Amino acid sequence: MAEDTTKKSSTLATSPAGMEERAGEQENRIYEVGYLMLPTVPEGDLPREVTTLKDAIDREKALIISEEFPKQKTLAYTMQKRSGDGYEKCINGYFGWMKFEASPKNALRIEQEFKQNKLILRYLLIKTVREHTLTAGRLRVDRRERKNVPQSPPVSVPVSEAELDKSIEKLIAE
Repeated sequence: MAEDTTKKSSTLATSPAGMEERAGEQENRIYEVGYLMLPTVPEGDLPREVTTLKDAIDREKALIISEEFPKQKTLAYTMQKRSGDGYEKCINGYFGWMKFEASPKNALRIEQEFKQNKLILRYLLIKTVREHTLTAGRLRVDRRERKNVPQSPPVSVPVSEAELDKSIEKLIAE
């Protein structure tokens, strides 16, 4: 009898109907999206644009766990964004992030919203954990030249010949 239930469950899992059941029961996962907005967005319009991004997440019935409002950052290198008939070069932008809980299917739709937003220069959507995972930022390395301070050689205590001979005999005896 135990064999029959095993056969049923394995058949259910491999049949198309079983796959649909498993796909429908996808659990919500935690995601984080980091985004870089164009520097041409006026600072007064920034709250409205962030609200637009939050609305995209809310439409997919995702729960926002935490977020950081975008702050102006200087970029490590120049980035380009296609705009109209040319490219817009950016040396800085507004960086912000949001952590949210959603199903994988809804997370893909949220990613499409970020991809289609004309004011976003770059974005990155990752699967993460719920816990608070702030880092301390970049470590600053002091690149000033260090002056080489001459070190004095270690001071040696004079040893008598008799003590030296005794030490040598001990080593040979072992």
